[in-house]
Amino acid sequence: MDNLKKLLPYWFFVFTIGFGWFILAPVIPELIAHLSATLSEIVLILSVYGYTMAIIGLIAGVLSAKFTVKSSIYLAMLFSIAGLFIRIFATDYTEFLILSIIAASAYPFSLAPVGSIAESMDRKKSATITGLSIGSLFLGMSSGALLGPYIYLAFSLTGIMAFPAILTIIASLWLFVYLPQYPKKYRGKSLKGSFKPGMIKNWYIGLSMASISILFGDIAATALGFHFTGTFLLKLSGVMGGVEFLGSAMGALILPFILERYHMIRSGTVMTGLVSFIFAGILLYSLVYTNIASMITASFFIFGFFGNAFWVLALNSIINYVDDPARAGFATSMYSVATNVGVAIIPVVLSGYFISITSSIYGIIPAVAIVLVAFIISPTLLAGKSTNVKEVSAEAE
Repeated sequence: MDNLKKLLPYWFFVFTIGFGWFILAPVIPELIAHLSATLSEIVLILSVYGYTMAIIGLIAGVLSAKFTVKSSIYLAMLFSIAGLFIRIFATDYTEFLILSIIAASAYPFSLAPVGSIAESMDRKKSATITGLSIGSLFLGMSSGALLGPYIYLAFSLTGIMAFPAILTIIASLWLFVYLPQYPKKYRGKSLKGSFKPGMIKNWYIGLSMASISILFGDIAATALGFHFTGTFLLKLSGVMGGVEFLGSAMGALILPFILERYHMIRSGTVMTGLVSFIFAGILLYSLVYTNIASMITASFFIFGFFGNAFWVLALNSIINYVDDPARAGFATSMYSVATNVGVAIIPVVLSGYFISITSSIYGIIPAVAIVLVAFIISPTLLAGKSTNVKEVSAEAE
C-alpha cells in the first residue's frame, strides 16, 4: 500500500501530460490564425506525441533497464516543464512545433517503461498499476479536450498554454519529492530475454486497439457531417473526443483492478476483446448510417471503456514474459513503440474512405476485421508468469 501511495504523484504527472496534449484540440482554428499555419501543420503538433513514443520509446526502455526507471522519469519531468513553459512565449509555428516536440518527449520517458514501475512497485498488482498509469493519461486527455474551450474563453490562448505548464510544474515538484523513494533493486542489467516471439500477439492487440481508437477520433467530425450541420455538429464533434477518452480512462482505471482482484485476467481479456469488437461495429454503423446522437455517443464511450482496458491488459500481459523489472520496462517499451507505429499508419490509410457514406464501407470492413483478429487471439495471451520465467525468477532469488 505504501508503494501505491508513492505512485500518486507519478499518476498526477502522467495526467498533466495527457492534459497538455489534448487541450489544444478544441482551439485548432485559433492556433491556425495565431501561428499563421495550415490545418495539417497544427494537426502535426497533436501527432508528435505518437511519433515521440515510436522514436524514443525504446530509448526510454533501455534507460530504465540499464539504470533505473527514475532516470527516465527525471528526463520526462525536465522535457515536460521546459517544453510546455517555454512554449507559452513562442511567437511562430517553428518555435511552437519544436517546443511541442520537447514537451511530447515526456510521454515516452514517463510511460514507455511502465512495466518496470509496475513490477518494481508491486508485482501482484501489476495490472492495477498499469491500468491506473494509462488511465491517468487518458483522464488527462479527456479533461484537456473537455475543459480547453472554457479555459480559452476565460483566458484566451495564453491560458491554454499556461494552464498545462503550471500543472506539470506542480506535478513535477510533487513527484520530485517522492521519486528518490522508488525501488532501486533490479535483478539484472542485461536486456537479454526482454523479447519473446509470443509478445508479437500482444503487439498486434495494442497496435489494433490504439489505431482504431484514433481512427474513430479522426473520422468523427467528417462522418457526423453526413447527418448534422452548424453549431450542433461542432459541439457534438467536440463531445465525441472527450467521451471516448473519458471512457478509455475509466476502462483503464476500473477494469484491470477488478479483474486482477477477482483473478479473472484471462477471461477479462477475452471479454474486453469481444465487447470491443461488437462496439467497433456498432459505432461505425451508427456513426456513418444513422443520426441517433445518443447511440453514437454511447458507442464512443463503451468502445473507449472496453477497448482501452483490452489494450492495458495486453500491455500488462507482456510483463509475464520476463523475469525482472528491468526487462519488464524494456518489454513494455517495445509494446508502446509497436502501438504507435500502427497509429501512424492505419488511421491515415483508412480515414480517407470516410469522405462519403458510399465509400465508407471500404473503411468499415477492414477496421472491424482488425478488431476481430485482436479478439480471436485474445485467449492466447499469457495471464500469468510462464514456466521458464518462474524458473529464472526462482534462480535469481
